[in-house]
Amino acid sequence: MIKGERTPILFESGGGQDASQWDSIATIVHQRLKATVITYDRAGFGQSSLDTLGYTILREIKSLESALQKFGFINEKLLLVGHSLGGFYNRVYAARHSDQVKGIILVDPRIPSYGDMQFAKRYFQSMNRKDYESEYMSLYYLLARMESTSDYVRQVPLPTNIPLLDIMAENGPFEESFENERFKEDQRNLVKGYPNRRLIVAKGSSHNIPLDKPAMMIEQIVDFYLRHIDQ
Repeated sequence: MIKGERTPILFESGGGQDASQWDSIATIVHQRLKATVITYDRAGFGQSSLDTLGYTILREIKSLESALQKFGFINEKLLLVGHSLGGFYNRVYAARHSDQVKGIILVDPRIPSYGDMQFAKRYFQSMNRKDYESEYMSLYYLLARMESTSDYVRQVPLPTNIPLLDIMAENGPFEESFENERFKEDQRNLVKGYPNRRLIVAKGSSHNIPLDKPAMMIEQIVDFYLRHIDQ
């Protein structure tokens, strides 16, 4: 966390990533906006351990809430920024704190749907546990629960009053073209019909937009913040 004078920004990393994914982006955003920026390691990644038997996304969110309360941010206004799987966490947190969340920026987000659940099931069935020994074990258990996680998040309504920006990668994360199209169509449907939701495409980017296009990310976060968060 870097303490600032203006409304905090909470960054959620993508699946298999830790807080370091946001280091350069969060620092410059803080300098530009003088806002508090918050990054953290979710369970099993970075400096955080994973309860392999008790993991659920709701438990993860409750742990986040406890940490935010400890640091005095639980009742603060927030801008949420989430990459990929981080969008699941943004969605659940926003549903539980719709009065505090003043905006959401999703970065090539995973969207919960029946199609996503089916993909998660197929992907896990194709995995070999031996490939996930040692430091990759947390990722294995995360993927093992992904179908049920997607099903849970699918049933959590995303508050329609919260302004939202979806930054979609030009090049999808999957090997199969039909899965990449599904992934993109889910993002298009997320914003369709909502005057306070917008989608833009990160031209030339892979799924990891924060790595490929950090300058674009910074400009979009700053612009969204000035428009919607701390006017």
